[in-house]
Amino acid sequence: MKLIETVMSAFVVVYECSNTPLDPGVFERAMQTLKHRGPDGRDILLTDRVALGHWHFWTTPEEVGERQPLKLSGLPFSIVLDGRLDNRVELCIELGMEPAVGKSLSDAALILSSYARWSTACLDHLIGDFAMVILDESLGQLFCARDALGERSLFYAWHGTRLVLASEPWAVASAGGLLPELNENVLPYRLLMKATHDGQTLFKHVYELLPAHGILVTASGSRSWRYWQPNPVERLRGKADADYADEFRVLLENSVRCRMRSITPVGVQMSGGLDSGSVACLAARILAHQPLTTISYIFDELADCDERSYIEALKKHSNLYSIQFVGDNFGPFSDFENAEQNFNQPPGNPFQPLIEQVYQIAQQEGLRVLLTGGGGDQLYGASVNWLADLVGEGRLWEAGQNLFSHLRSLGWRTTLKMGILQRVGTRFLDSLLGTRYLHRRRSLPSWLTPLACEAFQKSEKDIPFEDQYSGLLGKWVASLYSSEAFFAARFNLELRRPYRDRRLAEFVLGLPGYQLYNHGLYKYILRTALQDILPEAVRMRNRPTPFNSLFLRGFKMKKTVLQDCIQNPGAIWRKFVRSDWLVKQSELLFSSGNFRREDVVLWACISFDAWHHSIRSFCSNEAP
Repeated sequence: MKLIETVMSAFVVVYECSNTPLDPGVFERAMQTLKHRGPDGRDILLTDRVALGHWHFWTTPEEVGERQPLKLSGLPFSIVLDGRLDNRVELCIELGMEPAVGKSLSDAALILSSYARWSTACLDHLIGDFAMVILDESLGQLFCARDALGERSLFYAWHGTRLVLASEPWAVASAGGLLPELNENVLPYRLLMKATHDGQTLFKHVYELLPAHGILVTASGSRSWRYWQPNPVERLRGKADADYADEFRVLLENSVRCRMRSITPVGVQMSGGLDSGSVACLAARILAHQPLTTISYIFDELADCDERSYIEALKKHSNLYSIQFVGDNFGPFSDFENAEQNFNQPPGNPFQPLIEQVYQIAQQEGLRVLLTGGGGDQLYGASVNWLADLVGEGRLWEAGQNLFSHLRSLGWRTTLKMGILQRVGTRFLDSLLGTRYLHRRRSLPSWLTPLACEAFQKSEKDIPFEDQYSGLLGKWVASLYSSEAFFAARFNLELRRPYRDRRLAEFVLGLPGYQLYNHGLYKYILRTALQDILPEAVRMRNRPTPFNSLFLRGFKMKKTVLQDCIQNPGAIWRKFVRSDWLVKQSELLFSSGNFRREDVVLWACISFDAWHHSIRSFCSNEAP
């Protein structure tokens, strides 16, 4: 297996808190690990105690030719930035800049100007996808931050009095010259599709800065804080459906528009669904008479996975240059023997081979920026509150009508399982007790070993269980999306997700639940907002397309190889997953044509073991 070579900007920072001179070898090892992310070259800044390095990959017009670390004349600050600002115009106004001046500045320069004005409080004024480190020579400190939803990543590790920060965990883990050591405590989290609450990674002593967090580092120590936390309790009330929809449409369209700032044409990864379809239609409207390139997968043999009727409807409705390819043979493990491993972590998506075909076509079309509908599903997590919000507002007749419609469509059993009625009771307890009712933790799955359960429960003892907002604000989702950048960048692509916008998230978190689900329609506000923008066939579709058949086909195409992997007595997953359960699960999968949710655990175990094997092989070859 080969190491993935990505192409995105990246940085390394090494800070020595003591009076000991900085070891340049540590810095250079980390920089060389990230060499694949700098097709436009690199620059470094070295002092006695601090080293900053940046690998350049330019995607926006303002940053072409820029050299980082960047230092503005007259300011004692230097910055390394991986990311993009999406509120440049508003920020320039707040800073009191003339439009012509602000337009000529790069995003990094605007952030430095913001820091000069507001210090660390500048984070309250920055909207976009970013990870950054600012060296403040006047105060002798480092200021590090990650964007609100965690679209870009930042990793760090303390080695005594030395702090190493970098864009990838592998760079941080290998900076000290020792072979990286696996942190097995994180494996149960990955199998449960969760992230650790404290930012632990798969490498010992290497941590990820959490979304919406900053760190301030001085010679005397460090402190971290959360700079953005929306309050879902403060909800919007009293507006008509049309008013909610108008505001949603403006926010979504602005989110699409600001993510189309690029030095090359912008494309859209488009299925036939509401989320990517809405992004494509809005982007096509913004481009006006210039065709928008969209890339979609269709299926000739797996008819239940095929969405070409919706794709064709979108193509006819908007000015789209639609590229479609057949994806029947790109299921899980279709490239298992020759898969290129990202040493930072194993893949988080079973359909990575299918998605990478999209990326390959985008590269062939000369695209460097690809918009996606990613984050759309997580945006509407609070839809489970629709009945509680209607009852809470005293709209009992409407609540009864909606409940009757819901029960007729899904039945009592499914309704109870969804927790809709329970949330009405929870809302009652909230008002009765004058405090938020604490929900009982869910039990852990039976397939975890006692060792895994003990490790997970011990670390999560004082952490509240994730609620309906965890999909939008959760660390696991942020980790999945930020890690996908590594795969896309193999094809010189930057992914941008309009649904992962801080302003849009704040608005949706304030909406009553019945704006997210109404009379059997999920994503109700999106459907209302895009009534004249989406074709009706797409706008009113009420069932997502399952990829169960593709998942099963991927396994069965590699049955012999995968069975050998499952029987491997040295597989690392055996410490955390009951082997008898996993073997039985694999037998059920290979003998039947039915997909079970637990099959994803089987995929995760095999994928993790393949990743772990590649890491061990690399370390064995590198060992003296």
